[in-house]
Amino acid sequence: MYHPSPETLGQLKPMQELSEVQLKLLAQSLQVYTAPIGKILIPLGDTADYSLYLLKGQLQLRSSDNRHMEITDHTPQAMGPIASLIPRQYQIKALTPVEYLLVDNHLLKGLFSPESQGITATELEAEEGEYTLDETEGLLAQSLSEDLENDCLKLPSLPDVAIRVGQAMKDETTNAHKLAKIIQTDPAITTKLIRAANSPLYAGVSAVDTCKEAVVRLGSSTTHKLVLTFALRELFNTRSSVLKNRMQKLWEHSVKVSAICYVLAKLSNKQFNPEHALLAGLLHDIGVIAILSYAERFPDIANDEQELNTVIHDMRGPIGAQILQTWGFMEDLVTVAKEAENWQRENRGPADYADLVIIAQLHCFIGSPMEVELPSLDQVPAFNKLGIGQLSPKLSIKILDKAQEKIARAESLLST
Repeated sequence: MYHPSPETLGQLKPMQELSEVQLKLLAQSLQVYTAPIGKILIPLGDTADYSLYLLKGQLQLRSSDNRHMEITDHTPQAMGPIASLIPRQYQIKALTPVEYLLVDNHLLKGLFSPESQGITATELEAEEGEYTLDETEGLLAQSLSEDLENDCLKLPSLPDVAIRVGQAMKDETTNAHKLAKIIQTDPAITTKLIRAANSPLYAGVSAVDTCKEAVVRLGSSTTHKLVLTFALRELFNTRSSVLKNRMQKLWEHSVKVSAICYVLAKLSNKQFNPEHALLAGLLHDIGVIAILSYAERFPDIANDEQELNTVIHDMRGPIGAQILQTWGFMEDLVTVAKEAENWQRENRGPADYADLVIIAQLHCFIGSPMEVELPSLDQVPAFNKLGIGQLSPKLSIKILDKAQEKIARAESLLST
């Protein structure tokens, strides 16, 4: 064992905020440990109050549900404490010979205490009445944040048929026969696609009876987006009886927003693609699915709607964006997941799909208890950017009232 250098400590979070003198003193109080291949450095569920930093080598993190990831020295994940949530949510094992630090968290807290930052005892007493994050709520948020930062967030998996259709779309030789052959491996989606092709939204003179005929009628691009849309329904499920109703309401909200997006896109003089808008509406809350899945591990917060809403409000955007980036979705849909509830969002350039989803959501909440908590249509920048005629809030609502049949058809398409 040997002491780490102050320069080494100065590269690590949050020690990079310390002064040169503090780093020298801290370096003298720490030891660099070594471990051989296969040694478990931290067991799952460990409650010892220290932080582990990787200096050399590679570690494996494995969770109780067998998710795992590797962290290598000098990567962004290695610059901060690894699996710091207590009790530990991951077992940490050496994949190679490693060198690492164990830093007492009480020592770190002392270095970053309010006193060291010039806050007086009087000021601390004045702050005692302020709101602090509930411990359980903090564990859920910290678990999500840690996994997000370490790139090991447990993400929903895009259904296989949607992935394969997406891959086929990249091949210029792909034809209706090939797409139909892939889609037919999933009987439920095949049935929905044929129904879609025969629905009032897409129907031709005569009915189609086969998947291939449906693909021909819809076209490859629309087929791809509809397959994605139908496949997403599988993700709105949970094993938790407590959260089942919450997930069902999330699906119903997403369907309603998606249907309104579709109709608004139809009214936009080709500014928006209706099927892409349909998909954007359905994906806008994808981050909430991951949060609800994590909440299954924290029964106290799963039963407390107010606390769960706080975590969702804070984290739905970045988590939703990471999910869509991982799936390889287009950047405009990633922006939707990130910005869908940023009501005062002002982006440069013409209106985009995030603007469309913002307006669709506000329409969706009209007449609900949520309406009083949200800005009116004419108070959000997105409203004036949408090129759907000379809109006013009343005219906009009237247009969608007249379009209720089309909205109902779009909802039926998704809810079949």
